[in-house]
Amino acid sequence: MGTLQIVLVGGIIAVVAGIILFNKWQETRHRHSAGRAFPNNQRDPLLEGRDDENPLDARGSAEQEAHDEADADERAAAPPEGRRNQQNYQQPPRQRVRPPLPDKLDPRIDCCIRIEAVEPVEVPRFWAAQTEALDDIERPLRWYAFDDRDNQWRRINGNTVGAHHWFLAALQLVDRGGMLSEGDFLRYTRGVQRLADQFRAVPAGIPSRAETIENAKALDRFCAEVDVQIAINLLAMQPMMGSHIFSLAEAEGLKLESDGSFHARASDSRTLYVLSNGEAALFESSVMAGLRTRRLSLILDLPRVIDAASEFEQMMRFAIHLGKKLGADVVDDNGRPFGTESIEAIRSRIRRYQTRMSEEGIPPGSSLARRLFSA
Repeated sequence: MGTLQIVLVGGIIAVVAGIILFNKWQETRHRHSAGRAFPNNQRDPLLEGRDDENPLDARGSAEQEAHDEADADERAAAPPEGRRNQQNYQQPPRQRVRPPLPDKLDPRIDCCIRIEAVEPVEVPRFWAAQTEALDDIERPLRWYAFDDRDNQWRRINGNTVGAHHWFLAALQLVDRGGMLSEGDFLRYTRGVQRLADQFRAVPAGIPSRAETIENAKALDRFCAEVDVQIAINLLAMQPMMGSHIFSLAEAEGLKLESDGSFHARASDSRTLYVLSNGEAALFESSVMAGLRTRRLSLILDLPRVIDAASEFEQMMRFAIHLGKKLGADVVDDNGRPFGTESIEAIRSRIRRYQTRMSEEGIPPGSSLARRLFSA
């Protein structure tokens, strides 16, 4: 081999060796760089101390953590629109619970409609508005407002103060003046709706017209069945003097009242029975001295008295006493004298009617009974 050939072969070998060495160096460098990026022997600061940490690196890490926490708090305080809507849907605002009826009302007797206002409504404003909206209602109508402080309904009128969210209208279905008609029902419900609209309130549960009218009819039939008054009359041949009648009634504890009759009252002021003029003129203090009459009537209103049997005995005793003092006969509505048989028949009738009322859940003399059997 010549000298030139030897030189060329040596050069080729040197180039190849250089390439191999260069590739080995690049591979080693790349491996070292990868080891620094994801070290296999990374220390856990929770298991080891941090004494060898760079103070600048520690401060930077703390600042970054604080910044991340602040970002998290800000995201929680102002969630994205989608998440806020979802949260509102899952947890709706708490609503006020509809209060039950007041104790003095009864759905058998009263057609009740509650009204809920979003904002409290002043009672004087509400009262004035209901007076206008329901001015054509002639039946007994009661209004209540719910007091949130003591959690109970309070009856309201034109002099009541305060502001409330809940109001309640109660229209009585039946009394001695008659029963609720369909026209009454429509005027009532439409008036309450107009009133609610005025205060941007919502009537909570308008009763069914057909059901309400049917209930009124059934209640009116029951009232007609038990609406009984017992009368004891005194008839005299000679006129009885008004002044004498007045003194005898006062001595018995009866008081002359504005309806033109003397009332015997219980300790709680409920009327037990009345003494009235059996003729046209009413009893009045100003005319009693000159009044003359031949007929007096003692009347016991059975549905409005708790113990009608006892009150009948008391009324009969007083009638006999008056008859003796005034020279009058004690007779029934047919003008026949009361005998033992007729008195016993009345006692039996009283027991029968009182039992019937108690079975219906409207005991005689109760507040419900006095409302139903009012003029």
